[in-house]
Amino acid sequence: MKSLKIASIFILSLFVFTITSCDDEPLEGEFLTDDDGSEVSCVQATQNLASASATYGTTSAGDANYSLICNAYAVALQDMINACGDDTGGIQTLLDALDCPAISEDCLTAQSATAIAETAYNADTTDTNLCLAYKTALENEITQCGDADGSLQTIIDGLDCDTVVGSDADYWPRAIGNSWTYNGLNGEIETYTILNTETIDGNEYYAFDELFDTPSWLRKSGTSYYVRSIVSGEVGGIEFTSTPIELKMIKDDAVVGETWQSEVSYTITYSGAIPDVDVVATYDYEMMERNISRTVEGVDYTDVIHIENVVSAVGSVVTVQYYYAKDVGMIEYITDAGTATLTDYSLN
Repeated sequence: MKSLKIASIFILSLFVFTITSCDDEPLEGEFLTDDDGSEVSCVQATQNLASASATYGTTSAGDANYSLICNAYAVALQDMINACGDDTGGIQTLLDALDCPAISEDCLTAQSATAIAETAYNADTTDTNLCLAYKTALENEITQCGDADGSLQTIIDGLDCDTVVGSDADYWPRAIGNSWTYNGLNGEIETYTILNTETIDGNEYYAFDELFDTPSWLRKSGTSYYVRSIVSGEVGGIEFTSTPIELKMIKDDAVVGETWQSEVSYTITYSGAIPDVDVVATYDYEMMERNISRTVEGVDYTDVIHIENVVSAVGSVVTVQYYYAKDVGMIEYITDAGTATLTDYSLN
């Protein structure tokens, strides 16, 4: 294999030298169409092949990027034939001698995802979410495919999503006096209002009068929104309360399909002679949709994110669908027990 590679590189170097040293003569051959729709001439195909062959010639079969580099070399050879011709059959001989490993399906999927994310980002480079999605896709492509020439990392290094216009996206606005009114699961009207701020364990929270019928606090750190709650109530005349629970309910820069998890341990204390109960619960979240439109109670909301939450605890599983509108807050949540919808809100 090594001797074949050395021989092929030597032959190609002579061929490329012959082509590029005849600048005064017209180059014949058809023009190819590149990925961006532009035409690729014989000169361009020659230059591409020179670069691909140089990289291939210095890459061993054991290199993690060998499959990609070998296949890129094969593509360059075929492009050369298509654009410039191959009267002697020498390039086809080199192509036929190649035995490149197949590129993994995971790599191909990652490359496709990057292409889609790149197109979306280029259509609106002022959108923070599109910038972050493109960056994540590039990072995933490096993981799945490698980055032989460092070009993917160069693109990542050139992205500055933090300074993109619109980076102040807020899906749960926090200010004293903010309130949201819902048509609740049981058909009753429920209003949740932020009353004040409190510092707990060194973090500043916005305290609700109640949220989902429990004492609750909200804070945002970076792109993550945390809700701290104390579950309490009464069942059959027996009162109960829990130690505090904190969940990361929103990650507003998450791309579609991205997941995160909050695993919590808490203790439920009952009145009377019932012993305390220790509970371990797992809250799994997934970004299902981004930048969608949704109509709730006759109001059309845009820039909506859809997050699914699956709660696993004490042998049961509950799934909830949350919808948050940018600069508004939660507009709808759906459970097996029913749906709660936003009917009115007031923001300071």
